[in-house]
Amino acid sequence: MDLHFPIVPSFRVDRFQPSPAKRFIASTQRPGSLGPAYIDNIFRGLKPVHPDQLMGEWDGFILSTSHPFEKDLEELNWFGNTFDSTEDVAPFIVARNGERVRFEDWGSASLREVKYQGVVSASLVYDERPVIVYYRAVRSNMIAGVMESKSFGKSGKFYFYLTK
Repeated sequence: MDLHFPIVPSFRVDRFQPSPAKRFIASTQRPGSLGPAYIDNIFRGLKPVHPDQLMGEWDGFILSTSHPFEKDLEELNWFGNTFDSTEDVAPFIVARNGERVRFEDWGSASLREVKYQGVVSASLVYDERPVIVYYRAVRSNMIAGVMESKSFGKSGKFYFYLTK
């Protein structure tokens, strides 16, 4: 008796890759510094977020890529962002005496929908600084962010995330 096995098409490994959101969440739990290209690749795959989805207080966390801005945020005790409306954003909240307070040195900002890396999503535009932050959805209580500024020079982009 001859046994005949069906021809099974070769499986593709990419079918078993975790979603960009799962990959992003995993990257927040990895110790040490991450490569900026690695984070940027994940960020590109995340879904857009509408400005209205950002309203409220969010806690901020650094995704370490050894960017020089990380040290500045730690020294200032950066705590996150507060979105009161699309026209009234406190882009820089710090912790002082156990309370969330606006860090006035960084001023205010507005939310806009901007096309970045081919995707239209919520973006934060600083009123008085050469800075723009692009946001993407990770899950309902987590947002990924990438900050670009001419003042960063060769240091490149700064990566972080916000949680509610």
